[in-house]
Amino acid sequence: MILLLIFLSLWLGLALSSAYIGISIAALVFLFFVLKRFRYKVCLVCSFSFLLGFSISFIHIIPAPRDSYKGFVYAAKDNYFLFNSGGERLYVGLKNHSYDIGDFLTIEGRREEISFSTIESSFDFENYLNKKGVFHAIEAKKVTYDFRNPIRINDRREKLLSHFNQEQRSVIGAILFSDGGDSELSTNLKDLHLARFLSASGIFLGAFYKFFKSILSRYMKDKYADVASIGILSLYTVFTFPRFSIMKMMLFLIARWINSYVFNKKYSYLTILAFIGIVSLILNRYLARQDGFILGFLIPLVYYLSRNVYRSHKVKKWFVRYLIIYLFFLPFEIFYYNKIVIMSLPLQVLLSPFFILIAIVSLLCFFYAPLYPVIGFLVNVLSWITAILEPLSFGVNSPCLNEVMVSIYYFMYVAWLYYLSKRFVPMHRFFLTCQLSILLFNALPINNLISDEIDFVNVGQGDCTLIRNHNKTVLIDTGGLAYMDVANESLVPFLRKKRIYKIDAVLITHYDTDHYGALNDLAKSYDVRQVLDYTSDFPLNIGNLTFNNLNYYASSEDENEKSLVLSFNVCHKDIIVMGDATSYIEKEIIKNRSGIKCDILKVGHHGSNTSTCEEWIKYLSPKEAIISCGKNNKYGHPSKEVISVLNKYKIKIRRTDIEGTISYRSIFV
Repeated sequence: MILLLIFLSLWLGLALSSAYIGISIAALVFLFFVLKRFRYKVCLVCSFSFLLGFSISFIHIIPAPRDSYKGFVYAAKDNYFLFNSGGERLYVGLKNHSYDIGDFLTIEGRREEISFSTIESSFDFENYLNKKGVFHAIEAKKVTYDFRNPIRINDRREKLLSHFNQEQRSVIGAILFSDGGDSELSTNLKDLHLARFLSASGIFLGAFYKFFKSILSRYMKDKYADVASIGILSLYTVFTFPRFSIMKMMLFLIARWINSYVFNKKYSYLTILAFIGIVSLILNRYLARQDGFILGFLIPLVYYLSRNVYRSHKVKKWFVRYLIIYLFFLPFEIFYYNKIVIMSLPLQVLLSPFFILIAIVSLLCFFYAPLYPVIGFLVNVLSWITAILEPLSFGVNSPCLNEVMVSIYYFMYVAWLYYLSKRFVPMHRFFLTCQLSILLFNALPINNLISDEIDFVNVGQGDCTLIRNHNKTVLIDTGGLAYMDVANESLVPFLRKKRIYKIDAVLITHYDTDHYGALNDLAKSYDVRQVLDYTSDFPLNIGNLTFNNLNYYASSEDENEKSLVLSFNVCHKDIIVMGDATSYIEKEIIKNRSGIKCDILKVGHHGSNTSTCEEWIKYLSPKEAIISCGKNNKYGHPSKEVISVLNKYKIKIRRTDIEGTISYRSIFV
């Protein structure tokens, strides 16, 4: 128990810069102090561990830049690999390279800080690398082998996955190697919030260990069956490196064997878990801020603490323990999906044995068992099941819990767990109700009923503007990128965060891909009531919103000239969205219209010098100018000329490539 407290204190210190993690661990530490009365020496040791971890978390020594770097590859994907050079972790971006884990290389090139573009609500690759302790990249000019690892790990993975079609590969690859790719099946699993089973490697490895041991125990003593099972699984672990959940499970199996057969079960489950945690953090302090580490230790800990719940009722105990894990994971689920699927828990309970079966057969195939048709059959059945269950993906949209609500939620969770273990029914029901009330309150669209809002959404090199007035929602353009699904990776999560369930109208300014490319996918994933464009009749009234089109002056079939120039009022501000309208259109509007008000101008054509002429800016005199463009885009947007004009008239410039999504909101009074 003392070792566990030291581990949690060290972990809390390392992770404190993330309140989400820190509060979770602090709540569990609080539980132990409630349950036991520890001496002051224990408190001092825990405090020291916390301070040590807190101090270490701020240490980041950057070696002096050099012309060449020697080290080894410790993670490799198709378009990049991660490189350890003298303890410093570096990103190396190379398309279609052949380098693999365990290769020792010399890389000549320049080191620079990592910088990746990220669009609204999508996967933040830069943050992902930072959590792994990778802060710099090498712009490689020359790469030479010092030693080429004869075990080609990625080749072995690819050879196995080549036996399956894309749908099967998306499941098997995710289960075995955490790299499955996209398919309709993987999308359905995400919609039903069953995708966690594709990354539940610790559970699968534990089930596979029991499977192997049950067979080997028929032919040898348990002691040797354990060793043989661990030895077999260690071969698989090599091909999943550096997947932490697999390595943690292997360390736990080895430590448990040593405890059983060397120390005669001297140490408890919690001591073994804490020891592995401390060793892991000493070897890699960056683990403290990774979700895989958090869930990999806290879920087993919570599961262990609930071991005495309903001891005499096996079915009830099994269900309640599953509920305990589910409620612990719920804030993470909201963080990942911005949605709570109502039927998620019963579906997980029902399908967990099926996923374990798929995982066991997949691992047998990894060890060359010719069971590929069996996997194909099982994945086809899974696809059929998810297609039937797809209507059950309904749920409640919700933003992430803020730091205050997270702290309250986990305090209630710990209190509920405590009174549940004591079988004090009134109190554990009270705290369970409090937890669910927090989630419900966070999901209720109360703000939407009393406010209006406009968001200039960061969709990279493209345009997308969300306007909401009460419960009426309008989207101007949708963005669109060739290399990613903007609708499902950015817009759908963003709408869920805003607690929006329908879009009353999508206004397409013109038909360039970066303005309407995500429309079809968005319409498949969301309730879009109507789509309007420059052929529609204006003014357009949607609820209390009125949209006027200022552009009736197109002199050619050029899409940019035909672009809508929309004028409307929201958040007590007069706003003009230019689409990609050209300077010619701007000058025609000046000649033919007067008295146009503008507080915020959505600059035309992403800040290109084909729009936003000086006469237009002088005529409108906006207070702020919004420029929507991609970070380090190949077009050079925004242009120096446009920036110069805006600065000349002292207009505040705001850019989505710098700030991300730019929002304005007002409360009705």
